[in-house]
Amino acid sequence: MRRYWIQRHGWRSRWPQAATAPHSQQSSSQAKTPASRAVGSGRWAGAFTLVELLVVVGIIALLVTILMPALGRALELARKTICQTQLHTMGRAWTIYFQNYNNMTPQMHNSGWENMDCLARFTYMIYCGNPMHTVHKPDYVNAGVLYKEKLVGDGKVYVCPTIKRNNGGVWFDNLPRRVTAGGRAIGPSTKGGGWWPVNRRMGSYMTYMRRRMNYYDDPSLSYFEYYIRPPKYERPNAHIMLYYTGVGAVKRPGDFSWMADRFDWPGWALLSHVPGVNVLYLDGHVRYWQDPTWDEKTGTGKVLYDNGLSPNWNVPRDNWYIDDIWMIIDGYHSPPVGQGR
Repeated sequence: MRRYWIQRHGWRSRWPQAATAPHSQQSSSQAKTPASRAVGSGRWAGAFTLVELLVVVGIIALLVTILMPALGRALELARKTICQTQLHTMGRAWTIYFQNYNNMTPQMHNSGWENMDCLARFTYMIYCGNPMHTVHKPDYVNAGVLYKEKLVGDGKVYVCPTIKRNNGGVWFDNLPRRVTAGGRAIGPSTKGGGWWPVNRRMGSYMTYMRRRMNYYDDPSLSYFEYYIRPPKYERPNAHIMLYYTGVGAVKRPGDFSWMADRFDWPGWALLSHVPGVNVLYLDGHVRYWQDPTWDEKTGTGKVLYDNGLSPNWNVPRDNWYIDDIWMIIDGYHSPPVGQGR
């Protein structure tokens, strides 16, 4: 047959395959059926069983449990670094401010010069708008003047990211809500920091605090009620109040702590970088200071946490205690807090 085809059509013509196609297709189909079954059977045989899936999920959960503490520490390290950067930014701004104002410090709490230094606890205000606490008109005070003078450009620099995270919500949101028990206020605010950029009704607060005095060894000087407003020459502590002496009176700026995360009440210190705080020194450098009495087993320390500071603002003894912590940070005094009293 093939020979006949070649003789009739020539040897270059292709031999028709149609006659053999059904047989070829049938053979191909018959040949592939076992292989297809084999492939399908292998696919189902290679799937995970329920036990194997549970084992994988358990391993992943174990790895997450192991890695979460390390991840938490890494995130806190990042927040602490941001906090240090913000303090460093304010340190540069303070340097310019002191140059512009002959080394004098701004008012710390009240807008009237007579009320400048008030109590040691009220060193976290950046704007005072309460008519009861102002002599002239509401205005920026303390570190808030850096924003007013355009030496810092963003209110975020006043808020430590760790305290903001542990405090919950946004910082400059509403009037602060005091810690209460049975309707009675027992402690300072742990929520909110006033409005931003300013709250013209009450005030705005930062998560940092500032030092008010130079070195001294007479704790009786801290008991003075500053809101009595005597003339400067009648103040027995004028020689140690930075508002009167200026920062030029500080002999060693590199060893003089100027600002830090708030420790005016242990509740605030516990919201910060436990077991310590970031500290800005007068020469502009920043470092982390750890409570030297910190006990890892008990989770407390005698300087920042278990120091006897009252949650109430009007305890005269606390003036000396807070001033003493600044001097312990600088190595001028030794723990425990208030032993010079």
